[in-house]
Amino acid sequence: MTFWSMTRRRSPLSHATAIAPATRPGRRLRPLLPTGPLALSLALLWTLTTAQAAHAAGWTLDPDASTLSFGSIKAGHIGEVHEFRALSGTVDDSGAVDVVIDLASVSTGIDLRDDRMRDMLFNVATFPVARITAQVPVSDLADLPVGESVERDVTAKLSLMGEAHDLPLPLAVTRLSENRILVRPLRLVMVQADDYAVAEGIEKLRAVAGLDQISMVVPATFAATFVRGE
Repeated sequence: MTFWSMTRRRSPLSHATAIAPATRPGRRLRPLLPTGPLALSLALLWTLTTAQAAHAAGWTLDPDASTLSFGSIKAGHIGEVHEFRALSGTVDDSGAVDVVIDLASVSTGIDLRDDRMRDMLFNVATFPVARITAQVPVSDLADLPVGESVERDVTAKLSLMGEAHDLPLPLAVTRLSENRILVRPLRLVMVQADDYAVAEGIEKLRAVAGLDQISMVVPATFAATFVRGE
């Protein structure tokens, strides 16, 4: 008898029969996922948890939809507009606002003047950022209908070059969509250079540019768009 004649061969059918799970006739398999009241309860729990997480995440400033500009007046009658191009910030679920300004992102339209402002005015090597903090009513964020605006008188704090002072800010908060709000001042914000130790820097800029005068009062404005869940 050869090796081949001693080896037992199984047909595909007999092999399939051997490994098939044994079930009793008429017995129904239980579903792996919950159904009925349990499934409904789990779905509601998941929905509430997701909503709370989204609310707790707060709002984040959209830098591409936000601007912060300021003006300078030189020689008594020549006005120019400048801006900061790098902004970041948040509004948390308690209404606390925190906006960070990258001072090195100053843009005046003239590269040499940008460099002078970074080095002589803002001293970005030592003070790389400025910060605006404030508190807004949380109901303005949660309950304001889309397309509606609300006006609020807010006291903000501007921290710049190691100095921090309060600024009265009459604000308009507008709900652009379910997940976007716009915050802007109702009028120009006037910043006193002497309050933030930049008067010496302004004098340096005046001297190097050969100007008779640069105003120590700086008008500024902004439009800050905050988003959530995007």
